[in-house]
Amino acid sequence: MVQPFPNEIWLDIFEGLLEEGECDALERCRVVCRDFEPMARECLRGFMVFKNIEEVESIKVDVPGTKTGADRFHIWRHSRRGSQGDGPALVGCGSPGRYLDLDAILRDLAAFSIIRLNLSDVTLPSILTLGQLVCALPRLKWLTLHDVRFIQHPRDASTISRFHLLPRTQLEILVLDHGSVDTELRPSFAELVDLLAAVSNRRFPVALPNLAQASPWSVVRRLYLDNVTVPSVTTFARLLCVLPALERLELCGSCVFVKHGFDLRSVPVYPGLPLQLADVDLTYDFRLHSDPCSVIDLVDLFIATGLGENLRRIKGCLAPFFRVANEVDVALNRLVKHSAHSIHLSLDSSLAWWLSNGTDGLVHADHNAAPYFDVSENACLEHLDLTVQATDKNMSHLCASVVEILSQVTSTHISRIQVYFSPYRQPGAELDVDLGKLMNGLCQLDAVLSGAIFNSLANVEVDVRTLDRSDVPDEDSAHELRLCLPRLDARGILGIRINGILMGLHRDEEKGDWARCGVDRVAAQNSVVADEGTSADGDRHSSNATAGALSHEDSDVVSAVSQPVWVSSAAYADAQMPSSFNLMDARVPAEFACDDESLPPDATAGLGTSVDVSALDDYGADGDSSVDSESLV
Repeated sequence: MVQPFPNEIWLDIFEGLLEEGECDALERCRVVCRDFEPMARECLRGFMVFKNIEEVESIKVDVPGTKTGADRFHIWRHSRRGSQGDGPALVGCGSPGRYLDLDAILRDLAAFSIIRLNLSDVTLPSILTLGQLVCALPRLKWLTLHDVRFIQHPRDASTISRFHLLPRTQLEILVLDHGSVDTELRPSFAELVDLLAAVSNRRFPVALPNLAQASPWSVVRRLYLDNVTVPSVTTFARLLCVLPALERLELCGSCVFVKHGFDLRSVPVYPGLPLQLADVDLTYDFRLHSDPCSVIDLVDLFIATGLGENLRRIKGCLAPFFRVANEVDVALNRLVKHSAHSIHLSLDSSLAWWLSNGTDGLVHADHNAAPYFDVSENACLEHLDLTVQATDKNMSHLCASVVEILSQVTSTHISRIQVYFSPYRQPGAELDVDLGKLMNGLCQLDAVLSGAIFNSLANVEVDVRTLDRSDVPDEDSAHELRLCLPRLDARGILGIRINGILMGLHRDEEKGDWARCGVDRVAAQNSVVADEGTSADGDRHSSNATAGALSHEDSDVVSAVSQPVWVSSAAYADAQMPSSFNLMDARVPAEFACDDESLPPDATAGLGTSVDVSALDDYGADGDSSVDSESLV
């Protein structure tokens, strides 16, 4: 096609159409002319922001349901908090005539394939308007509400019953965000919870054929709370009852209760707490900024209501080196002990680049006297993740705290262990992982994991990240790390990852399959030999055969000699070690022994139970910044 104007002029024309809200016209240009597609896509951004009601009303679409490019919308108040004005009202409420705008706005928004919607500091006529907005976006999966207010507060049965007449939604993720770390109680949050509960807790004269028809948020599976201050534990429990399909709860920042204490009788009987809630993630900001009393209240709620017994995965952040150093750590340990079912436990002891604000009351005056996190009472523990960050206090014995935790394991069901070693990297300070000292400690890790309690292990993954990659290639380092874990390697269950380079057995969570990866250490060239890991005799390891390396998420380039060998779940199960295999008979070649320790051929896990732990100082802890609607996945 011969274009009558240069691309710059066409781009100006398209930007003018966007300013006029002519999204449909832009989409048609993109579809009918291939040469227009790059410019139209640049204008039809995947994320659109509206700062006032006029910008929302300016959207012009002619064909309902037309896909117009943008799939994330953010409607927010442009003026600063505390300034004059009530901010944008998504739908006006001053006169009956303004209500007519609702249908037009909902129709135009529905023309976009909106997946994420962020309402920040806006005013809605009523909770019913919010339900209509959510239901008008059939593809909406993610809703973020930050300081959303309502002018009317209908509590009559007629208004509330209209919710079950709304279309079904696909809303899966709900984010409630205060936007700051302060613990001020915002009336808008309490108001929102009250209105949500008023709708969800209502009993219908005739039972609904599908729970999803009760309210637009009846199918929400994931709830993220970011720096919220809740009036009481009872209000928090009512919020959970609003989401009967809830499966995952993540506290991305502080969670503070104004009123402490909990009465089990205050939990609504109908619809009740979400019994399928199985995943709880307590981030660093939660540990740092939540006061201990609130954390204790939260744990008491989980234990008293039985929610804790149903948990299948718990992720928590502890004081450095997995010590139970303060009341928050004690409460988290109590929650883990009450998790009766098979559980995936993730413990992160990484340090913060800033210290706590003084809310962490130490249980032990001397941090070194604090006991390690106790996992001995979790007889159904199946999956354990441990994260250790390099510091000047633990550099010479990075594996010591890991060995201490593993020495407490009593679950014979544990099948997977992942250990992450990461450098300390924050503004103005860096400390790298010393691979040489780490290798010395890995021998103790290899010994403790060779005990009979770990006979059911199917995979042990050691993941190391370093800052300096200039001296030794990562492939060579991965091979050296593998030599420090001979018993695990001999069982065919070891996986090594260093800076994205894979060697050994790994699981691809997306595919649900196992992969055997590695760099061939035999051939002088970088040739790759596929691992014949599923032979008929059940031997899942080979002394020479390995596969290629895979790049991790921090590398976009896959090596030309990197080819994983995928093993289906069924094949992997068939290739399990024969029951007649005795770990006590495993022989450790002399060259695999630790530099400072001689390992006899029949060494067992007993070697790892007398590890000396050096005196460690107490540090604050922190993690990622609060999660916003753009970073959550």
